[in-house]
Amino acid sequence: MSPRNSAQNEAQRAQTRQQILMAGLKAFAEKGYTAASMAHIAKEAGVSKGLSYHYFKSKEDLLHGIFEMLVAMGEGMEDQIIGKSPKEQLRLTVEMSFQFMEQQLDIVRFMTAIAIQPEVTERLKELITKHKNLSIDMYRDIFEALSYDAPMVEAYAFGALMDGTVLGYLALGPDYPLEDMKQKILTKYHL
Repeated sequence: MSPRNSAQNEAQRAQTRQQILMAGLKAFAEKGYTAASMAHIAKEAGVSKGLSYHYFKSKEDLLHGIFEMLVAMGEGMEDQIIGKSPKEQLRLTVEMSFQFMEQQLDIVRFMTAIAIQPEVTERLKELITKHKNLSIDMYRDIFEALSYDAPMVEAYAFGALMDGTVLGYLALGPDYPLEDMKQKILTKYHL
């Protein structure tokens, strides 16, 4: 067996980091930030506790890493709507958000769980505020281009509608009428 080259080493490091991020995400969502331990997270990731500290110097550093990963995922979704008409941007936002809810339930559970953990929101306050402002501004711009009377209020209302859908889906699981809700939102905004 030949030694790994630098590209293989880099790929292995990226994979290990991702495993730790996802294990942390799951632990924080299920146990809460305070109760989750780096030892448990390392075990779930299939790495030693020492190796987890090689990638993240503290539990808070891991939390920041998870949030930055989620922001990057959100930015990737936003990149897909750039250059489209405002109506198409809104339609794609709804479609991609519902697809994300169905396919990334652990991430949705994490995002909802951290929103109600004051010790987490305080630690991430700056990142959360920045991301939330970018999202609300994007929605406001869409509603402004669609000639809504109060685009900022509509942006918050849209966000609340989407957040409420997430909470309902998390609470009821497969019993929640997710597809019906998506169609209701698309119809409400004439998409």
